[in-house]
Amino acid sequence: MGREKEGKRKKYKALNVFAGFILGMYLVVSGYLIYNVYKLTGIEDLIRFIVMIGLGILDIFLIIRYFIMRKRPKLVKYLILIIVLIILGGVQFFISYSVGKGLNLIDSISAKDYKLYKTSLIAIKNGKIAKVSDINKDTKIGRVSDEEDIENNVLSEEIIDKHKNISEDNIKDYDEPITMLYELYEGKIDAAFISGSYIDIYKGMQKFEKIAEEVVELDKYSKKMKVKKSSKANKSTKSITEPFTLLLLGVDSVEEDISKTSGLGDSIMVITFNPNTLNATVLSVPRDTFVPITCYRNVRSKITHAAGGGDDCMITTLENFLEVDIDYYAKINFRGLVKIVDSIGGIDVDVPYAFCEQNSLRDFGEGLQYVDKGWQHLNGEQALALSRNRKTVEGCGSYWNQGNRSDFVRGQNQQLVINAIINKIKNMKSIDQLYSLLDAVGGSMTTNMDRNQILSFYNVFKRILLYSEDLTSGNNIIDMQKCYLNGSGALIQDGVMSSMNLYEYVPSTESLNAIIDAMKENLELKESKPSYKFSFSADEEYEPKVIGSDLYGGVASYPSLPDGGDSSSSDCGENEEKGADGVTCVCKSGYEKVNGVCTKKADKDESECGANEELGADRQTCVCKYGYEKQDGVCVEKSSEPTPSPTPEPETPPTEPETPETPTPEPTE
Repeated sequence: MGREKEGKRKKYKALNVFAGFILGMYLVVSGYLIYNVYKLTGIEDLIRFIVMIGLGILDIFLIIRYFIMRKRPKLVKYLILIIVLIILGGVQFFISYSVGKGLNLIDSISAKDYKLYKTSLIAIKNGKIAKVSDINKDTKIGRVSDEEDIENNVLSEEIIDKHKNISEDNIKDYDEPITMLYELYEGKIDAAFISGSYIDIYKGMQKFEKIAEEVVELDKYSKKMKVKKSSKANKSTKSITEPFTLLLLGVDSVEEDISKTSGLGDSIMVITFNPNTLNATVLSVPRDTFVPITCYRNVRSKITHAAGGGDDCMITTLENFLEVDIDYYAKINFRGLVKIVDSIGGIDVDVPYAFCEQNSLRDFGEGLQYVDKGWQHLNGEQALALSRNRKTVEGCGSYWNQGNRSDFVRGQNQQLVINAIINKIKNMKSIDQLYSLLDAVGGSMTTNMDRNQILSFYNVFKRILLYSEDLTSGNNIIDMQKCYLNGSGALIQDGVMSSMNLYEYVPSTESLNAIIDAMKENLELKESKPSYKFSFSADEEYEPKVIGSDLYGGVASYPSLPDGGDSSSSDCGENEEKGADGVTCVCKSGYEKVNGVCTKKADKDESECGANEELGADRQTCVCKYGYEKQDGVCVEKSSEPTPSPTPEPETPPTEPETPETPTPEPTE
């Protein structure tokens, strides 16, 4: 009997080895699946643990069956076991691959522990310093004094150590990089240590628009270093299950990869979201808003200048301005928006006006995008064009240049695009479409959310599914409350570019306070107290209130430079300087255009303002005092009931739009 068993074992020895190999491969696949399921933290935790325990029990059972068969080998049982292992292993491998791919894509988006930092030593082209060897003991080199600023300070030591003709005696310290760069242009220093991304960061600022052509890079150094734990732009500890605040920064660049861009905030959007009520407030902050910049000694400047001090500077500046903590931030490359929209099959948007705009490569030729008004299905290029458009484009024809355009309108358009993307994502049913979206986002966005926080959005989408009766409808599952920051624009002495009058947008305190209250209420930091009674007429289409849009009071005034102050452009005429777009020449503060010439105007007396009015930031325009609102051209005390806005007459489009002409290229911002 013993010899018979021994004979069977020898007979099935090869089959036994093969079955053992298949079992081993299966256990590897099963272990990888259990590991990936474990990493799905926050997603159906009870079900996850049941699945992991079930897979473990199944693995133990199959191991036991294998060893039993080794003692009592039978061909049929071996074949059944091998077939079962192959089928189970194949299924588990597919699931493991799918889950692992998704997790890898999420990891490409989530906050990183390490970052590549870059610094450069630059000088003015055709100046005294053309190469490093020109530096001598009399050379003045600017450097930011903050020893925690890696790119503008820390890495400069590597370049100093590399060159024997550079020493600490050459260094002149600055509190922040913009003043240093300005003095480099003015010839007060000969060179400067600055972030290696200086072109992307500063080309959007007046005076530095042509920085790529006007400076020479003497040397550079880069190093991958651990991100500071104290950084606001590092990982957040806030849970997605609690009300939170999200900052979206849009960077307009021709690069698709966000890691290759470090520009100013072309789009600054602050969102508060309450996962319990599915309510969100959305505020697009005008990039010219005049606020204290935290990393520049709290002097007032355009809020877009805060991006020059890094993500931390932008976050803390907004926190002080809006009186709420920024829990999460995400920096999105505008060029990547094209891939994101295309990956979800386009979006449906009620376009407010017909327009034409350059494409993602800034092409004003054949790549020009034409989008008609009304409900449109937009592809990625068209969605980007809507997000960018803020002015008319010569050569497109009158039909495509109708409607009101401005930086504020652009902010509202960006909100339309964001809302449309959210509504489209909720209808996704294909795993490949989800992977395509994650892949597009991964290369186009950087954030301080870690993997677990991103995965926690599953619970938000689950709540949306539970509350949604019809996911194919155009209804908004998330209640988006739009905010509009009112204020007054003027040419004011800039706190950062202190020798220049720049166009600044001074916010209305009344409008700002209404927005702050709405944000705090949504974040459950303040008890909700509706300030308006709801009224509805069946004869009029209901339009939700835009928070802060009807409030104008409390605009502070600030001084501008007297005659002789540095003009923002030598291309402009006498008493003129460049306006907010960096292209158009406007009269300096205190001047007005008479017969085509900017002449000094007398300051307006506040007594010339009407009842309940005061002078705005430009000291020329009368605005409603705090606590008052304009109705029929008169400032009256705020009512508890909103005044219905008149319904505008619909525009009649031409029977045949004009044939687009070859447009004149728009100067790069």
